[in-house]
Amino acid sequence: MIDFYALDKPCPKCSGLGRIENPQWLQFWTKMEPFRTSIDQQNTLKMITSAEPTEPMFFVCKECHGKGKILTTEGKKLIEFIRFWLNPNY
Repeated sequence: MIDFYALDKPCPKCSGLGRIENPQWLQFWTKMEPFRTSIDQQNTLKMITSAEPTEPMFFVCKECHGKGKILTTEGKKLIEFIRFWLNPNY
């Protein structure tokens, strides 16, 4: 019997989320924290949009390719076994 839970594990790089937060956005939100409670919303909106980073908030994890999980050694062995028997030119 195959233990499916032993074939993969959460990605250590992204903690199983499949994405990594852009550090520029973390700095941006840290700087904008005092403005969240501001009464003058129009000036706050101008300041936020002018200082907002142009890059995306999250990057796809390169380790797991956005899946959030990576194969264990048992999982890699099973994939190699399947590839061998499915591909006639292997």
